[in-house]
Amino acid sequence: RPHGAAALAPMTQSTRALVVFDLDACCWSPEMYELWGGGAPFSVVRDTPGGMTLADARGVQVRLLADVAAVFADLHARMAGGEPIGAAIASRSDEPSWARECLRKFLVAPGVAMNDVVPEALTEIYKGSKKGHLRALHQKTGVPFERMCFFDDDPFNISDVSQLGVHCFHAPRGVTRGLFERGLAAALAGQPVPDVFGAEHQRD
Repeated sequence: RPHGAAALAPMTQSTRALVVFDLDACCWSPEMYELWGGGAPFSVVRDTPGGMTLADARGVQVRLLADVAAVFADLHARMAGGEPIGAAIASRSDEPSWARECLRKFLVAPGVAMNDVVPEALTEIYKGSKKGHLRALHQKTGVPFERMCFFDDDPFNISDVSQLGVHCFHAPRGVTRGLFERGLAAALAGQPVPDVFGAEHQRD
């Protein structure tokens, strides 16, 4: 398949949006640092797209959280269909190479891996304030902050990145479909962020 082709389609239309995900404890569990002593290489334990499980070198299983597989599959279908949206990663994972391997190996639909949805060019994995990650994505894509939505399990990152005007959504148990739809709608609308946290905090 044309690896990552849908995600790399140019975002040139006026109603565009960028969907940004944290990884550890937001898209999958356990976090990469919890795999120290094992880690790469990762092998496929269960290969059903949407229900895939990976295992690290010690056999510790890594699973996608909540509706992450369905959300990534939906994003891929929308981008492949020509919708002017994109996806990106903003992570401080302690093991960037392990995280990238998981992105390559987790299938979210038949023949579609997570990194077919998020291109390497928009995969920001390094230490520091997440504001730096989002600023880098803004520079690379030209998408204004008010047309971005960001999902993270850490309340500090939500508060921090909100200061840029990004629509931030707290996902302490993973990204649900409902939270994703709210985020994408907010990014497509491009309205100013109402406040730092409350209006866009996940409610169970």
